[in-house]
Amino acid sequence: MTMFTCFARRAVLALGFALVSATAALAAKECPAPKQLDFVVEKKITRSLSGYTQGLEFRNGKLYESTGRTGGQTRLNLIDLDGKVTTLADLGTSVFGEGLTILDGQIFQLTWQENLVFVYDLHGKQLRRMKNPHLGWGLANDGRNLLFTDGEGMLRYADPKTFRITRELPLRSVGEVEPDWLNELEYVDGKLYGNIYTTPWIVRVDPDSGCVEAVADMSPLNEIITPDEAAAISASAENVLNGIARDPATGLFYITGKRWPMIYVGKFRDIN
Repeated sequence: MTMFTCFARRAVLALGFALVSATAALAAKECPAPKQLDFVVEKKITRSLSGYTQGLEFRNGKLYESTGRTGGQTRLNLIDLDGKVTTLADLGTSVFGEGLTILDGQIFQLTWQENLVFVYDLHGKQLRRMKNPHLGWGLANDGRNLLFTDGEGMLRYADPKTFRITRELPLRSVGEVEPDWLNELEYVDGKLYGNIYTTPWIVRVDPDSGCVEAVADMSPLNEIITPDEAAAISASAENVLNGIARDPATGLFYITGKRWPMIYVGKFRDIN
């Protein structure tokens, strides 16, 4: 999605959603105060080609990426850990690519407003399509279900075979970081990590309660960005933090942003 379109849509929907989420929050157990995290960078990957990153996932020693069409085309990319980017599928400008996840050897790619979910094999061959009755933002999986967000404060569970919605719950927080715009998700050890779109925040969410239980301010990354990287990012206000993947074998996270020429590799740690 683009930042400016999202602001307009949010204004239209805010009142109605506030009533729904307030009712749900009253009926649910109060969220705990979120812990504070920081991100310790161990290394950096320089990409051979940047993309408007919407989804990122680690699998078999490589990164799979979904891109949106802003300033380019919707693609499914494969990124080697030396930074080489290869396009596996190109959907052109007919759809706006969003979140991505891999489950049971299949790649699932959301679209933003087109109500489509594309399913590929690991080589980028499209196997089928499914219908999504909601907006598509971030996407992850818990080993059985697809979990996705809609940019309007809801987390939904979907059947990976049909995309039938099996559960939905509002995202909540008692902290100052509002989780409505939770985007680009990664499921890790029973928790859900996600970017708060247009901000430097990554949050960790309990997917059973919808509560934000930890927050990480990623703005210190600005201190290690090179002048050339800073120039590439500052070329557009759309080039915000967006991209989380994790290697389960090493515990390392891969963090990037829209049109960022680099990917940071490191680990989150509690600081309180």
